[in-house]
Amino acid sequence: MTQTSNLKSAAITNLDATPIVANTTGEGAPAYLKSVVGFVTTVSADAAGSTYRLVRLPSNAKVKEIFMCAGAMTAGAFNLSVYYSDSTTDGTAPANQGLIVSGSPGGDAFFGSDISAASALNDANETNESGNYPLSLRNQPLWQALGLATDPGGFLDIVAVCHTTAVTTGALLGITVLFDL
Repeated sequence: MTQTSNLKSAAITNLDATPIVANTTGEGAPAYLKSVVGFVTTVSADAAGSTYRLVRLPSNAKVKEIFMCAGAMTAGAFNLSVYYSDSTTDGTAPANQGLIVSGSPGGDAFFGSDISAASALNDANETNESGNYPLSLRNQPLWQALGLATDPGGFLDIVAVCHTTAVTTGALLGITVLFDL
């Protein structure tokens, strides 16, 4: 049996309703897209377990896309994870500062896992490379997408964790994150 579908997102269904339901607030509503870019120069011979804090976002940010760039490091594989900010002045609870967000799907690989930087990466989309951050979570605040019961407030860092393969040659490593609030 062959089937032909004509499906609509909630945003389109709301516009087709009588009276029209305005998508002015809440999940899926129009918003200004923001971006933040962060990069570091990795150190030659950095071992697995090394961390590179790349960008900091408010806990209520709704991450839409993450693009990764890296110079060729000969060897090196990274997970993209989420840690609590390590700042003592941005509203992050002192008990959480600097820690990985525990219990999040994928552990230290929430956005990406074992992303090879042996050869150069140029704006590789790593938003859901790990399978833990599907499209259905991208209208949720980051704290909620991570599986937290309440908003911890403060800020969260997206961190590249040197994973299974150590860095051989130091090079630039960075991400561009598109998000809204």
